[in-house]
Amino acid sequence: MQNYIQRGDAIYVPAPAGGVVSSQPLVVGKIFGVVSETVSAGTVFALWRKGVYSLPKTNAQAWAQGDALYWDAANSVVTNVNSGSLLPVGWASDAAANPSSVGNVLLGQSAS
Repeated sequence: MQNYIQRGDAIYVPAPAGGVVSSQPLVVGKIFGVVSETVSAGTVFALWRKGVYSLPKTNAQAWAQGDALYWDAANSVVTNVNSGSLLPVGWASDAAANPSSVGNVLLGQSAS
């Protein structure tokens, strides 16, 4: 196949102003992913966009396995409640209790 570039599990992007910290969620344009390593601004790193990650969630919220999840940039958390303008990021890979500060997220962003 002549047009194949890469698998796409991770894409390589330059770190924004202020740099990035390993394991933190990051949005580049409309692409949501998890930062692979701590680097300074301008340094190219892998932004993982597939896999299951433990990410910060809305504390006072319960998730059921399979719930659709969204990135709430205003609060820097993943939520299962879409206000209509949040970025879809994937699904709950496991149930998460209320209260709890983290939840397991299966990344699989849709293009909606």
